Amino acid sequence: MTARAVAEQVRSGAVSALEIVESALQAARDLDPVLHFLDELDADGARRAAERVNPSGPLAGVPFLIKARTPPESPILTRLIAAGAIPIGWATRARPGAISLTFGWNGREYTRNPWDLERSPGGSTAGGAAAVAAGVVPLATGGDSGGSLRIPAAFCGIVGFKGTCGRVPRPGGRALGGLTTAGVIGADLDDVILATSIASGPHRLDPTALPHWPVPTEPAWIGPWRVAYFSTLGRWAADPGVDRVVRERLAECGVDVVDVPLELGPTDEAWPVLSGLDNGRGAEAAAANRAREVRDLNNTALADLFAEVDALVTPTTLTVAHGYDQHEQSIVTGDTCWVFNVTGHPAVSVPAGLMDGLPVGAQIVAPHGADEVALAVARQVLTDLPPPPVRWPSLPLG
Repeated sequence: MTARAVAEQVRSGAVSALEIVESALQAARDLDPVLHFLDELDADGARRAAERVNPSGPLAGVPFLIKARTPPESPILTRLIAAGAIPIGWATRARPGAISLTFGWNGREYTRNPWDLERSPGGSTAGGAAAVAAGVVPLATGGDSGGSLRIPAAFCGIVGFKGTCGRVPRPGGRALGGLTTAGVIGADLDDVILATSIASGPHRLDPTALPHWPVPTEPAWIGPWRVAYFSTLGRWAADPGVDRVVRERLAECGVDVVDVPLELGPTDEAWPVLSGLDNGRGAEAAAANRAREVRDLNNTALADLFAEVDALVTPTTLTVAHGYDQHEQSIVTGDTCWVFNVTGHPAVSVPAGLMDGLPVGAQIVAPHGADEVALAVARQVLTDLPPPPVRWPSLPLG
């Protein structure tokens, strides 16, 4: 069930929050030995939360996973829990200091993709994406500073949304480099929208966050939409099969694809400088100024683009999911993502189809503050995928 359907069942009394939580805990126990998505399960805490949950909340009884090392006072957590959602534990993320962050690690095993156990679920919100795609929970929290919500969503065939920078408050306030936005991964676009709305708005720990963002009303979804499509935004080309899947989906779904030029400055040097500022490592003044210049240049170029179209579409990742054991390689598959962390634009990844049996994601980007436009176009672009081979309650055989 979707998160919204779970909450409706709990509100109506058709099922108890405790029953929902017990089901999720059993799914986690059954599938974690296969997918290794758990950093830690909190069965007792989840049961206690279920027994005292407010059954009238918009997410009443909805189980979810928290990205490992997320501070417990994070507004996204406290607000989802206040809305009735119940954390059942912490999901894996990439090992600190790894060369590539598009994988997950629980200290013993690497997290696997439910579409193919030899593949990574992406990262760094790896465990949350694997668990959502496998049907363990409908939602998982994360943060996105270089594609950490969108990349795993694309690899696992689900939805990952990075709102405009500041859309969801963070416990330390807005980071110096301005890369990171807290957010949600989910199996259903409307669940992700609802959870983002609940988590949005200024908070005492981040009073400079953007105003509360209400769930868009139906008129916001009305097109027709004009979009620009680029298969790549950097030095590396998209896999031709990935490019083809997204192009074909755009042709099928009825958006108007127009040819508009776009020249962006390279983010290869700007992103690490801004990441250093975000993580307290500091930066030389000259490097920080160059990073700011790239941000300003790209913001201007994108403003010119958005004067001609409603949204920009790219493949979320340049390839489908890579091997789970490629964590010590420099992976550039998410090159289309980190551009929009530098600029702070809203960006969402939705499934666009399959290539060789693996999900392909489409990334939709809209102007600053126009999160509802990115989501409206995403609603039109997304396509339903079959369930992955590894999904609860079914387990792989042989």
